[in-house]
Amino acid sequence: MMKHMEIFEQAMCCPTGLCGPSIDPELLRVSTVLDTLKQHGIDVGRYNLTSAPLKFVQTKAVTDFLQHHGPEDLPLILVDGAVQFAGRYPTNDEFASLIGFDPAILEAAQAAGESCCCGDSSEETASCCCSDAPAESEASSCCCGDAPAEPESSSCCCGGDCK
Repeated sequence: MMKHMEIFEQAMCCPTGLCGPSIDPELLRVSTVLDTLKQHGIDVGRYNLTSAPLKFVQTKAVTDFLQHHGPEDLPLILVDGAVQFAGRYPTNDEFASLIGFDPAILEAAQAAGESCCCGDSSEETASCCCSDAPAESEASSCCCGDAPAEPESSSCCCGGDCK
């Protein structure tokens, strides 16, 4: 039976944090890993305080963690409801080990430069598509397909208002 992993993250502009003029390479790596896992039929829950606060409240391990630590100590990684990592994301090998997945597939995706791709637009599973090219303006750094984000609106195309 496949293990269930959930990632609880600090508040971000959108569900993946891949928004704005400068993108954290670690968030890009994690999004690539999660997208690769999803392509292989492994779904990992990913939640941040901005887009899914109710999930934090409904998950006992997370509420217990936040009572003793602050949100600055996120991310929190759970596997089958038990805390596995806090304060950092697992490496690719650790991701593979935690859920019983071949790490070579993750390394191949990373080496190929695959990036996250647009998922559905539900709050819990939406993802941003970001090009590797620098943004033309500070207002638009993510796009879905070839359509850039509107400069007047959010810099993210997460399927919602990234506030």
